[in-house]
Amino acid sequence: MNKAKKYAQTGAIVCGVGNAIINAINQLNSKDPKKKFDWGQLAFAATKGAVFGGSGGFVLGSIRDKKMTQVFSKFGSVPNYLHKSLHYYKDDNTLLLDKAEQVKAKLNQKFKSDLAITPKFHGSIAKGTSIYGSDIDIQLQFKKDFGTLADVYYKVSDYVFDEFKDVRLESVREQKHSIGLEFKIKDELKRIDIVPTRQIDNGSNDTCLFVNKTGFFEKPTYKKTNAQKQLSFLNFNYREKRIVRLLKVWKTENNLKIKSIHLEWLAKKAFQQIAISNNIEKALKDVTHFIASNIEYLRIVDPANSNNIISDTLSNEDKSTISRFCFKMINDITKDKRNIIDYFPSLESVA
Repeated sequence: MNKAKKYAQTGAIVCGVGNAIINAINQLNSKDPKKKFDWGQLAFAATKGAVFGGSGGFVLGSIRDKKMTQVFSKFGSVPNYLHKSLHYYKDDNTLLLDKAEQVKAKLNQKFKSDLAITPKFHGSIAKGTSIYGSDIDIQLQFKKDFGTLADVYYKVSDYVFDEFKDVRLESVREQKHSIGLEFKIKDELKRIDIVPTRQIDNGSNDTCLFVNKTGFFEKPTYKKTNAQKQLSFLNFNYREKRIVRLLKVWKTENNLKIKSIHLEWLAKKAFQQIAISNNIEKALKDVTHFIASNIEYLRIVDPANSNNIISDTLSNEDKSTISRFCFKMINDITKDKRNIIDYFPSLESVA
């Protein structure tokens, strides 16, 4: 009775302590100055609260236990549940990819004489680690002598706002590194981000991108990057891609404050030290344990820019929170395999 016991204990503690505090306040605020504090009455109030809270928690936990058993029995095992979660978040972006190809062609036609290379897909779609809801990044690499970085960014922005036409285009917005386009495809909003960069002529495929101001007091700046180098370092085989996508589902399902690029790098570091099992449950557990044990201490530097410390995108407090969350998940699932539902809950709604 996993949840029944847990909810009963929690309910007993919360209600017991709460009722005891209420009783203590009432006694201390008594208008009778001669009335002494009654410790027996306090103990009775705590016991009464604990019994009430424990009973209520047990009932709620039993209902939850029954529901979890029904859901889990439909999938049969943790590996099957995880495979189905991946399928639920399958990135079936065929229509969005078609649209992205059209956008890429229009961008190439507009800026062809100014580009160092033809527009290319970048990000999770290029790495094969995208899940449902992922956007598509298109990188535009302008020649080194094409004006300032601000010229590069606003040249593309002006084109998209003023000239780009598409019947499915719903909105356009300037973002920190990109210009975001939202398209309505099959009654859903899908996003394509255009990332303008300018070539650095050092023979290494390095580029610079404009960093737009996002706050009132911020000033625009720039950042060095190298999309080709990033893709070569974050190159995953089939098993690794499966775990990376599963981690992204896990991040989404649990609203974890960690960037996808940081999560990918942590996974990559784990893959370098762990032999990845073909059993998806064991592989997830091993990688999650690596993240829990190392996220607070592992310094991850962008191979394209040594000044960009990817691991610094999280505060120490957030790193500790994620570490504890990982350890708790491993412990919960080890105790009761049905607890996988708590960490990948979307399937529960369709079971």
